[in-house]
Amino acid sequence: MTNFELVKQLLKRLKKFSWLIILISLIFAAGFFYMAKRGVTTYTSKATVFPLSSAGDNTIANSAISNILGLSDAPKSFSGEASINIVELALSRRTREAVAATRVPESKNKMMGELLIDEANRHTGFMRNETIRKPADSQQLINIASSILKGGFSAKINKNGILEMGYTNSSQELVRMVSYAYVKNISDFYVELKKEKAEVDFQFAVKKADSLLNELNKLDGRMVKLDETTFFTPEDLKRYSLPKLNLASDKQAIQQQYYYAVNNREAAAYKLQKETPIIKILDKPEGPYDLSQKSTTFFAIIGFFLGAILGIVLVSWKIFSKYLEEEINKAIEKASKSSEAKEETVTSA
Repeated sequence: MTNFELVKQLLKRLKKFSWLIILISLIFAAGFFYMAKRGVTTYTSKATVFPLSSAGDNTIANSAISNILGLSDAPKSFSGEASINIVELALSRRTREAVAATRVPESKNKMMGELLIDEANRHTGFMRNETIRKPADSQQLINIASSILKGGFSAKINKNGILEMGYTNSSQELVRMVSYAYVKNISDFYVELKKEKAEVDFQFAVKKADSLLNELNKLDGRMVKLDETTFFTPEDLKRYSLPKLNLASDKQAIQQQYYYAVNNREAAAYKLQKETPIIKILDKPEGPYDLSQKSTTFFAIIGFFLGAILGIVLVSWKIFSKYLEEEINKAIEKASKSSEAKEETVTSA
């Protein structure tokens, strides 16, 4: 069979079974259309936040803000004020679990984790999510919801040093609530961290001031007792005047420390009372959200072409196999004739 005959037979067979090719193409197009239709439509929110600090606030230096944002290396020593990379905090399991455990008053005070599991179970079946059994134990429920959040949440620092957060889910309401819960928990973490540090400073300042006050009271008692026991003694005698001078000198030194301690105590109390959130939302995670869904038209066209290719291969396979068989036979005959010719040449020689 020549190449011309092959093409001729192929065209004839394709024309004869064109209905079968079209049928297979339509079946594939319908199947791909169904797969695209079964796809879950998702919504993605975007929120940008940045840290706040006033010009006169010495508690948050520029270097501390850089450490929080991850723009510079965190201090190697634990003696400085604690600073945690905000991206690592946003992506941490601690934050995910805190978000999953958040109660939602609008949904009968259910935990966010319950709503996430319910939403995932709304889209189960072929080409979709697997059914998630809701555990009775709240901690297990939070762990499952934490895994769901991990797959849909992202965070990064852009070139302007602002945190960008995104969350993807099939429910617009959940996208909004989860995004706000993330911002709140990140802000609360830093506030609690600063308050704990301020509480430690305040307690230390209080104990220090009380300790110095007790020492002053003891010195006063010793000075009164010494004055009473030396009332009739000559004042020019060193053995009576020196103890009084030493006590007065000690009291002055401790009194000066006490004044500093009281100032530190008041400063620590002020710092403890004024701690406020240092995270501010720049772009709120409100709609319209970025929509992501499979195009049914595109999938149907892809399915139609794949079906057409498969139909052509199925219809033409018989002719191709016959053509290949003939070519193989020709090659075998040619090889056998060549070997016979060589044997005759050797015999005649």
